[in-house]
Amino acid sequence: MAEMTPRKRALLCVTGNKRRADRISCMDTLTTCTVDQMNAVKAPFPEANRDPELAFKLAAAAWEVIGLEGFKLPFDLCVEAEALGCKINWGRIDRHPSVETHVFNDLKDLKIPDDIVERGRFPLKHDVELRLRKEYGDYLPIVNQVTGPFTVAGHIFGIEKFCIWTKKRPLADVREALMQISEMNIADCKKALKSGTDVVCIADPSATSDILSPTFFKEAMLPVYQNMAKKIGAPIVLHICGNTSSYLPFIADTGFDAFSVDAQVDPGFAKAIVGDKIAIVGGVPTITALLFGTPQKVKEAAIDAIKKGVDVLMPSCGIPPRTPTENFKAMVDVARCMVYV
Repeated sequence: MAEMTPRKRALLCVTGNKRRADRISCMDTLTTCTVDQMNAVKAPFPEANRDPELAFKLAAAAWEVIGLEGFKLPFDLCVEAEALGCKINWGRIDRHPSVETHVFNDLKDLKIPDDIVERGRFPLKHDVELRLRKEYGDYLPIVNQVTGPFTVAGHIFGIEKFCIWTKKRPLADVREALMQISEMNIADCKKALKSGTDVVCIADPSATSDILSPTFFKEAMLPVYQNMAKKIGAPIVLHICGNTSSYLPFIADTGFDAFSVDAQVDPGFAKAIVGDKIAIVGGVPTITALLFGTPQKVKEAAIDAIKKGVDVLMPSCGIPPRTPTENFKAMVDVARCMVYV
């Protein structure tokens, strides 16, 4: 089989069609930035989160420095909250931005402006996506990441307060707020697709089973995710942090194309539960292998993940900023030389 472009390979793998690809893809739909990359291209945090030229350089570094087979924007999970009026702590070179203040006191206060994707850093993100497409053509895939509805709700209402509401307020009211936020995500994705992106990643780390029950996930999150799946019109990867084993039967019914499993979930177990309903991506632990391990340990974890059936080889969560380049590259090396088993 002739070697495919990384874009074609990624689109096959992320949609569960890896057997039609020449090999497994090593595209990363989660946070890819490291301090090593920032230094290599002179585009450090926090400036690279706000400056379009630096954002372009740092996004491109995923391919140019590490060899990851694709680009992903933005670099943080605060774009939505910032556009809605939250104050942002911009962090430092090895710490991502975070939300400092909330903007709504009650569910009834939630109002998302019609022009929300023209506010804050949404335009910067879409402009950089457009430039990446122009600079690299159709050779590499571009991923537009959105902060998922539950995580945004935690940002704008306060996570502790919103979690209490999931138990104390009418389910329909909580679900409706999440549905409104999901419509903002959908508008963002439609704009991104016009800017040349190929894949959507919904990063919803706060929807973890450490916080939510499987029942709430089924009754509230599943309908919200299904709404997104119906309306976005592109391959979609969902990522939720933590041990999501109890969610897997419901995640398989979201209508999404792929689920990114955190390190607490064995990829083989996930594949056994979801079957052919949804692809499983990830498999390389971010802390024990990529951050604190060695290239050899990363290679062993990557080979193990492929043997267990992951459809896209990538880190199990957002990459820690201090991850050594040699460790990150070791994961890519495995994907490039290992045939399916």
